[in-house]
Amino acid sequence: MSMYDLLDSNVFGSNNWCFQLQPLYKHGLLTSLSNGEVHLLDWKTNQSIKSFKVGTTAVNGLKVIDYDFHDGDLFASCSMDTVKLFDVRQSSEMAIGTIKSENESPFLSMDSRNGKLACGTELKGVDAQLHIYDIRKLDSTWKSFVDSHHDDITCIKFHPSDPTVLLSGSTDGYTNIYDLTEEEEDDSLHQVINYESIHSCGWLSPRRIFTLSHMETFAIHELNDKSEELKEPQPLDFGDIRDKWGCDYVIDLYPGFIATGRSQEEGDCELKLIPFSNETPDVNNTVTIKNPHGSEIVRDVLIPSRDSSLLYSCGEDGSVKVWKSNNGSLTIPETFWDYSKKLNVLNESIEVDMTEKEPVSITEPIEDNDRADKGKKDKKKKKHKSKDKEHKKSSKGHRYKPY
Repeated sequence: MSMYDLLDSNVFGSNNWCFQLQPLYKHGLLTSLSNGEVHLLDWKTNQSIKSFKVGTTAVNGLKVIDYDFHDGDLFASCSMDTVKLFDVRQSSEMAIGTIKSENESPFLSMDSRNGKLACGTELKGVDAQLHIYDIRKLDSTWKSFVDSHHDDITCIKFHPSDPTVLLSGSTDGYTNIYDLTEEEEDDSLHQVINYESIHSCGWLSPRRIFTLSHMETFAIHELNDKSEELKEPQPLDFGDIRDKWGCDYVIDLYPGFIATGRSQEEGDCELKLIPFSNETPDVNNTVTIKNPHGSEIVRDVLIPSRDSSLLYSCGEDGSVKVWKSNNGSLTIPETFWDYSKKLNVLNESIEVDMTEKEPVSITEPIEDNDRADKGKKDKKKKKHKSKDKEHKKSSKGHRYKPY
């Protein structure tokens, strides 16, 4: 089923990949490029209003500061061994803050919530490093984890409802959950999920975690609490989802849907939006866009909350495209659950009402009314898993293909 028409396309050059999309709702849409630039696009015209020079190599990470707030003005980006903080209100396009990697290792991943910015690095030496900064004081780390991952840190996510909990995923196959109230790193490492080389991971609900690997395997896990008598349930493991979901690769999971791509053959390329609710993909109601970025990989998508009839996509053809639903606005939740109620997910019993988000539909217009056991990992270095080494050495920078 297809329900999107192409509305506009902004091309930055076929040799200049577009990696990520981040909304600054008051100002425009941010996109990161392989030439080291970040562009702010006008919501109405899709044209670049302003560009920011992050570095000379690909922008590995892009994140709006305090992402949950729609009135934000700041964003952070990283290229090689430097993180830069920008304010789009400034007349100058110069960074207002800079972070240098402590061991000169490239930064690969980022997240921001509650006035904090977390940054993960590529492997250098024995371990990769994860550093957390207070936005108001970038000259020193607020907290660091330098011994918890043994390969590149590809994904970081703060818990949306509990500011004391953070998770990180790595190509070492581990997804780590940290208790940020603890002082020592060993004590902070609350839970270790041993899966496969992580492309993406995140929070589906207050205590449910998804892991998506570079081998296109997918699983959902339970967050441990601090009970002494704990038996962690087996994960909901979907295995290799390419045949099941009719795709070659998964772009990512978003509130209400999964975005996938197919790009094996010229003329047979697809972007698919698969409704996802109650930990179940509804492949029978998949929305398909044919040849969205030619034969190139789609890197990111965005359905903006300000107008859910639109879909933005960016890809390795160097373009950001705007698609318009021909069937009205979509019933896509803005968040996986209501983040406004603060929780203590490691210590208290939680019941979250998810009914307001259901049912999730991306095919119908909406009405006008609207442990493995807790413990420490074996410290020996793990073998690299499914890393695109040729791509890593290329001028595109340290980015992994999402398959």
